[in-house]
Amino acid sequence: MQECPYAEKCYRKNPIHFKEYKHAHLDAIYAKGCAAGSAEYDIPSKYSNELINQQLKLLEKLFPKAAKETAAPEKPAKPSVALVAPSSAPPACSKPVPKELPTASTSRAADNSNLAKKQKLSERNIRDYIPVVVEKGRMAAKLERAAPYNMFLTAITDSKPTHQEPLSITLQEILDESLGEIESSVQINFMIDIGWLLGHYYFAGILDKPLLVLYGDESPELLSISKFKPQVTAIRVKMPTPFATSHTKLMLLGYADGGMRVVISTANLYEDDWHNRTQGLWISPLLPALPEDADTSAGESPTGFKQDLMLYLVEYKLSQLQPWIARLRKSDCSAVNVFFIGSVPGGHRESSVRGHPWGCARLGSLLAKHATPIDDRIPVVCQSSSIGSLGANVQAWIQQDFVNNLRKDSQPVGRLRQMPAFKMIYPSFGNVSRSHDGMLGGGCLPYGKNTNDKQPWLKQHLQQWKSGDRHRSQAMPHIKSYTRFNLEEQCIYWFVLTSANLSKAAWGSFNKNSNIQPCLRIANYEAGVLFLPRFVTGEDTFPLGNSRDGVPAFPLPYDVPLTPYGPDDTPFLMDYLQG
Repeated sequence: MQECPYAEKCYRKNPIHFKEYKHAHLDAIYAKGCAAGSAEYDIPSKYSNELINQQLKLLEKLFPKAAKETAAPEKPAKPSVALVAPSSAPPACSKPVPKELPTASTSRAADNSNLAKKQKLSERNIRDYIPVVVEKGRMAAKLERAAPYNMFLTAITDSKPTHQEPLSITLQEILDESLGEIESSVQINFMIDIGWLLGHYYFAGILDKPLLVLYGDESPELLSISKFKPQVTAIRVKMPTPFATSHTKLMLLGYADGGMRVVISTANLYEDDWHNRTQGLWISPLLPALPEDADTSAGESPTGFKQDLMLYLVEYKLSQLQPWIARLRKSDCSAVNVFFIGSVPGGHRESSVRGHPWGCARLGSLLAKHATPIDDRIPVVCQSSSIGSLGANVQAWIQQDFVNNLRKDSQPVGRLRQMPAFKMIYPSFGNVSRSHDGMLGGGCLPYGKNTNDKQPWLKQHLQQWKSGDRHRSQAMPHIKSYTRFNLEEQCIYWFVLTSANLSKAAWGSFNKNSNIQPCLRIANYEAGVLFLPRFVTGEDTFPLGNSRDGVPAFPLPYDVPLTPYGPDDTPFLMDYLQG
């Protein structure tokens, strides 16, 4: 068992983590046991008493024999959860790989071993795996009530109001059978803890169903997963340069009735991202299978979603995706009311047929065609969990390339227009220090001092992270969003939910060589959706704050009006965690 990389700073409270990693400070307290005549552990004052007690209770559940020998009498521990069976365990240096539960016929034999008695899985232990558990069978109704936006935020473990919020969601709900009986699926993501993911698949009853995983971050466990789980095919996406990232977070869910569903998310597939971090997800309506004799152009969305998503999937150049591209082609996407906004690596030029295909230029071309005219005084509001190297001043890339595209609308060209203000929501040091996980809440904010020192101009554009209305001010944002809204008129002109952080790598930067047609150079794979009122509600704007004429307010993930940084505020820097 490996030592936890967070060591004494570990804040996790999920049993899976404690079965994978040891913690010397917890082991020492646990071995010492409770004080004489007391049911409480002797916890050094330098630790959080509440957190350490919760973690020790987990150790008692996971290792009940040790608890009996060293601790004061307690109530009988619940059976613990294990994802590894001895017959298929990977080497000790690897993270455990989830193991299917024994069937009723095999569990009696397995019960003869001490390991089986300690590590027996049962459905009633789902709360040992998943901190926020919602009753099964209700997701279809929840999705129906979320119309017309179908946009959710993930439930926050330490914010109880989010557990019952109509627009909060858990991964189990996405896999819920009320949405359809999943026969196969695709998970495209940057970081994937396959043990954690397959634990969710087990509790959803689909552990034995074919799963295709495309991942970006290096993972020894995924390299060997097919040996232990033949139904899982894992492929690391090859990138053209060392600095490029396969950063998309996208799910394709295939149902037994021939239909499918698309989920576009900001969350990686590992425990921390679904714990105390604010994440956003868009869930498509059911995309039924078209009749066999349907025309090849049938079933397209008014937004062109199907074609755009197929063209995006083709860019991976993977034969394993071909059956899914074919399935998407034969699906009825006419109910989809959002635009797909993707980024793919390479140099891209505008074409006469499709215009700009990817990145910020694609977003700009759609806004120019479909967004209602917007007053130039309305700022472009950006929000992401990381910030790239943006240049020596705000003009260098933010205004010339990025905002220059995001300011576009359908107003006829010709009139002289002003550059709108740029505002960037990014957690301050104070925001993070007051988060549910304290300073470790900044673990999802990889913006460093070296980059920040090169762009001091950015601070005057920074806004605090505040999400009191959604009970998430203490849940640091890993969500990424871009929008323009008018507080006076209480309206939103458009909104983008995406995996793309504020960076040239994600959105692209133009080659400024005047001798050739401008080329937008993109490094990453990214995926997002654009909400445009005319396609979602049939109006020019979305309501902000309150419903309007029966149209529900758009569910912004943060509070408005925004709160600018004060003179003493600084953005949270990853370096704070390394000091």
